[in-house]
Amino acid sequence: MAIQTVTMRNALVDSYKTQAAFVALFSTAPGASPGTELTGGAPAYARKAANWGATATSAATAAPAAFDVASGSTVAGVGLYSAVTAGTYLDGSTVTSQTFSSQGTYTVTATYTQS
Repeated sequence: MAIQTVTMRNALVDSYKTQAAFVALFSTAPGASPGTELTGGAPAYARKAANWGATATSAATAAPAAFDVASGSTVAGVGLYSAVTAGTYLDGSTVTSQTFSSQGTYTVTATYTQS
């Protein structure tokens, strides 16, 4: 059954935002399980807080998060976790693969839409 009201879809978006508090980068494509999370670099790679904006019309977007990526790393996916380290993997998506030949940054703007 499809969700009929925007009120209920917005409530589900708010729940998603509460749980999916941190964004991560993967070198392999995530799915039902996470991909291989990046490591290393100087400055070092670390998960970023998902600073979600207001929920409206069954959707929310987080502020862009810039990640430090080590030389030789490839970004192939992003994921959402419940904690800044360890935590529970909650969701993920593939991205257009990007390989870094030197230390660099990769920016993610997470968006969630409840249909």
